[in-house]
Amino acid sequence: MDRRLSTGCDIVAPRWVSGNRGCPAAVSAFARAILGDPMKRFARALVGLFFTIVVGGIVIGVCLAALLPSLGIITSATEYETELVTDLRDLSERSTVYDAAGNEMGVLGLENRQNVTLDQVPQTVIDAVVATEDKTFWENDGVDLPAVARAALKNLTSGEIEQGGSTISQQLVKNRILSPKRDLNRKIREVLLAIELNKDYSKREILEQYLNTVYFGQGSYGVKSAVERLTLRSDPNNALCGCTGATLETLSIADAAMLAGLIQSPEAFNPFVHPGKTLARREFVLSQMVEEGYITQADADAANQVPLPTVVPNPDLRPATSWVEEVQDRLFTDPRFSALGATREERENAVLRGGLKVYTTLDPDAQANAQNAVDESIGEKPGFTASIVAIDPTSGAVRAMVAGTGFENSQYNIATSTPGRQPGSTWKTITLAAALQKRFSSLDLVEGTSPCEFGALGRTQNSEGGEGIMTVRAASQNSVNCAYARIELAVGFTGVIDMAKKLGITQSTLQPILTLTLGSIEATPLEMATVGSSIASMGVRRDPYFIERIVNPEGIAIYEETASKVGVRAFDAEAAACEVDILRGTVTSGTGTGAAVPGWAVAGKTGTTDNRADAWFLGMTPKLVAAVWHGNPDGRIPGAGFGGQVPASIFRRFMTAQLAGVEPEGWESPPAWCNAPGQFLTTAGRSRVPEGFTPVTTPPPTAVINAPPTTRPPVTTPRPTPPTLPATTTTTKPTVTTLPAAAGSPGGG
Repeated sequence: MDRRLSTGCDIVAPRWVSGNRGCPAAVSAFARAILGDPMKRFARALVGLFFTIVVGGIVIGVCLAALLPSLGIITSATEYETELVTDLRDLSERSTVYDAAGNEMGVLGLENRQNVTLDQVPQTVIDAVVATEDKTFWENDGVDLPAVARAALKNLTSGEIEQGGSTISQQLVKNRILSPKRDLNRKIREVLLAIELNKDYSKREILEQYLNTVYFGQGSYGVKSAVERLTLRSDPNNALCGCTGATLETLSIADAAMLAGLIQSPEAFNPFVHPGKTLARREFVLSQMVEEGYITQADADAANQVPLPTVVPNPDLRPATSWVEEVQDRLFTDPRFSALGATREERENAVLRGGLKVYTTLDPDAQANAQNAVDESIGEKPGFTASIVAIDPTSGAVRAMVAGTGFENSQYNIATSTPGRQPGSTWKTITLAAALQKRFSSLDLVEGTSPCEFGALGRTQNSEGGEGIMTVRAASQNSVNCAYARIELAVGFTGVIDMAKKLGITQSTLQPILTLTLGSIEATPLEMATVGSSIASMGVRRDPYFIERIVNPEGIAIYEETASKVGVRAFDAEAAACEVDILRGTVTSGTGTGAAVPGWAVAGKTGTTDNRADAWFLGMTPKLVAAVWHGNPDGRIPGAGFGGQVPASIFRRFMTAQLAGVEPEGWESPPAWCNAPGQFLTTAGRSRVPEGFTPVTTPPPTAVINAPPTTRPPVTTPRPTPPTLPATTTTTKPTVTTLPAAAGSPGGG
């Protein structure tokens, strides 16, 4: 509907004055002065004083209203605002984020607002607001001239515009359409638009919008938010916040009067800062309600005895703040949420103003267990924190995520923020997948003696895990760097890089360098958990996702996750089953014994970077996969320890609690070729094993782990004497060169 104002008296005169014949030239010039371009300071001051005197009397005000039709300039000054009045925008309403159990986790919005219909608002609130803010609301045309006159007298004596005498309609116009600037131009427009508002909307519609718009203080916009946040009182039986608040259905007369009293000045009457002023203001509101016949004096006396709310609302009462932030970021940027808008601006508007319901994958029990595991394991170690991401490998759903301590202050989420941290030897899971995809055997032999040099590619060394020629299984379980450098070269850099991308490393630029297999290129815990999930799901990569579905205010689902649950094949199932079989040995007898979970056949890999600045554990069960990082967030403090220590402990605590009472599931049996007699791995590939050679061996893992060892046993395998190598392998060491500048040599497990 296009209802532009042609003249000011088109609005005012039909209701107030008959026989309008136009305005004198002097008044027309006056109106142009106050509505047109800014004038000099002195001239505007004179105009302001003159206007205050004019509107000080009702008769003069009526005459001014009758003369306005000749002021053609009003059309251009108010045309835009009038369009907004006739078609008011939907109120900004925050979106709500829920966990997988349907519990509210947090909100996303520019304002803390929840819209309601007028039928949902208690009559006591309606009566209290009308009695206090606009006694003639149900009868006036949007402007209360006696109230304006009283305000004009106050302004005249003070020399400034201090008091507005605004009706509810005027306040709604001010809140929804006009700027907060307090000047004469805005006041004139406010009056005209309030009258137009009453032409286009019913009183109930105006009051409903007002009660959803008005600010009550403490970040609360609208009556529903105010009731939930500003009526909290101590309650030791409430474990979440130690408090209990009212609802719209249970709101008392006392609290309704208190809330109505806050509207005039939320700061001045803040019950948590100025309780004395709040009590006096509440008493005034109750007296107005008695005067207007809404309640009895006995009701008011009883309400005056009710203590004020005592618990200051905390915007961070709800758990999993990092989850809410992560969800918001993904809604703004992830291509899968195109239904929210084609641009970021459109998406932000839809999310922050659209009143959506966003249902996430977070398992509240898993989140609590993950947080407890982190808290219990890192203790009071200054400067260090930990992060964990847990994924359901059967769907890709992220079930738990701990961002790291201090997220509330830094807003830095270690679990997902790029570029991430060096993953150390957990990267060997990627190299192993690439090797098994080429049908390398777990019993293939590889030289693991340290230090190891590779000409122009550089050199590295072991931090632990034994020496000599050993099987791929032994090299994996004991995290032998020199052995894995040779496995990487046997596979080829291209094969390792391609496998990394297929398994879920998507945010880093991968370089063909020797230390790639040792985890020198950064990755996030979310990416490493995706790698583990791809292995645990027998080679099917399911992209991790946080959001199951999005529902609009009408209850219609505008997004539901489907693609990630299907997944794509990263590498074949036989190779994945073989890798799980090998990685189980890490937990039974390798570097990750501290991660064992009673009753479950855990597969995993430890990781430690140079100077032990970052420590990792990537663990897998058929039900749940988790990547754990431990270290200093800034990366400046060494000494986080080995991956088999704190990270393994966090994993064990988390999985033990999360899988308690769940029937253990077994893994797919490895194919025959997985444990077939092996060949030698060299930088050139595979070759036959010399007759009579006995390598360092490690037995296959047992089917079930009965109890988690508390400490990692020392490596006791003696160093064997290397045999004469096959002709395909050079027996002389190449010239020692320095490593590429990409990173220092990461540690082992």
